[in-house]
Amino acid sequence: MKKDYWILFLFIIAKFVLQYSLISPEYELHRDEYLHLDQANHSAWGYLSVPPVNSWIAWIIKMLGNSVFWVKFFPALLGAMTIALAWKVVEELNGSLFAKMLTALGILLSVLLRVNMLFQPTSLEIFLWLCLYYSLIKYVNSQKVKWIYTGAVIFGIGILNQYNIAFSVLGLIPAFLLTEQRKIFMLSHVYWAALLVLIIVFPNLLWQYQNHFPVIHHMKELSEKQLVHVDRMDFMKSQILFFIGVIFVIVTGWGALLLYKPFEKFRFFFWSYIITIILFLFFKAKDYYAIGLYPVYIAFGAVIWGIYLKKDGEGS
Repeated sequence: MKKDYWILFLFIIAKFVLQYSLISPEYELHRDEYLHLDQANHSAWGYLSVPPVNSWIAWIIKMLGNSVFWVKFFPALLGAMTIALAWKVVEELNGSLFAKMLTALGILLSVLLRVNMLFQPTSLEIFLWLCLYYSLIKYVNSQKVKWIYTGAVIFGIGILNQYNIAFSVLGLIPAFLLTEQRKIFMLSHVYWAALLVLIIVFPNLLWQYQNHFPVIHHMKELSEKQLVHVDRMDFMKSQILFFIGVIFVIVTGWGALLLYKPFEKFRFFFWSYIITIILFLFFKAKDYYAIGLYPVYIAFGAVIWGIYLKKDGEGS
């Protein structure tokens, strides 16, 4: 095993240790966790507030005995997988070991410590956002269409986990059109991939139709009782606080996407962030809906810091 992966393994161990030690054992599960765990007893292709994927994980937990250990294990596992995938993103961007470690540390000591405490769809959603972005980076670097289909499968599973991931694609489509990567829309594979997404999500769409689209009722209720109280300035403050320890790395990543020549082909990621955040602000989304955006920008920024510190070290 490469030295790099031994270090990654240590980060993963640290992730599990932190997730199991941060919650005092006298605390019970969160009320939302009981809701998601109970879905294992009511198999369906959808529920009033969420699609079905999290209920499948709940069923696995049920088969394992429904202990608190397993309830906490899967969010922690998804958090660890997010760190590992971010490591692979840096690797794909030809980042140094320092860049990988900075990325892993930035994600480890972030809002994900809070998110990965709870058994909810959010942990998987964040991981799937990063999976989608990773597939796009792989496609841009290799021009192999298999990564378009990989992205389609990821997006389809993401929709079956939490509809919020649709915002990632709503941000990406105009971002592609604003950059040289707009040529992707000339490929027939993109439209076959879109059909693949429809096939994956069709069981949930059929369930929605058979049950008179409860998602519309849920979104109306959510808008009237919760989102109406969202303050847009508070939303933006949270975006800074979520990854406050590496906010300078994220800002570096945005700058690199605009100014660093080797990242020019990835410039659509800059516009995707801007457009997605504008959409979230327009719809008065909850602040945590946007968490999945950030790990990829930490990776971009960390690569630049790795290059800068290497040059600075050589200069001295």
